Amino acid sequence: MIGQNLAKREKLLVAVCIILGASAIGYNMVVGPIAAGWKARNNEIQARINLLNKNTKLLGMSDRLRAEYLKYRDYIELGQSEQEELRAALEEIENLSKKTSCRIANIKPRAARKIGNYKEISFVIISEGNIEALSRFLHAIEGSKKLLRVKHFSITPKSTSSGNLKATFLISKIIFR
Repeated sequence: MIGQNLAKREKLLVAVCIILGASAIGYNMVVGPIAAGWKARNNEIQARINLLNKNTKLLGMSDRLRAEYLKYRDYIELGQSEQEELRAALEEIENLSKKTSCRIANIKPRAARKIGNYKEISFVIISEGNIEALSRFLHAIEGSKKLLRVKHFSITPKSTSSGNLKATFLISKIIFR
């Protein structure tokens, strides 16, 4: 019907357009989704291969990781509540100040911050002593087995005539949960 009034060239163009339209529809309906599925499966396979490679490396390092864990196990006290950790940290700070002859004038606990899988508690400590005592106290806190860390400190003279200094420390402790 439609093709009866068309010339040979026009019939050829209509046939080419119908073939192109059918192939575009076929590609979008059949070939495109199949190709997208293959690509998604290939990406999933590659992700699993990467995970297997990572796990294989970790298995190869298991003895070394176990040794590192045993080395640092004493630093971490799992199973304690936040209050017990706070008490233990304050007790450790007081013991260190006594050992180093550094007098603590004031301790102000700050609010705990949750960071990922652990919490960080911190204290502002105002202490007094000579420069040797304060430096021994600072070194003792940094070397503590309770994972105490001095984040910030400032030292000012207590008075102009004496050799005593007043120091303010911001000390933090990590609590694993």
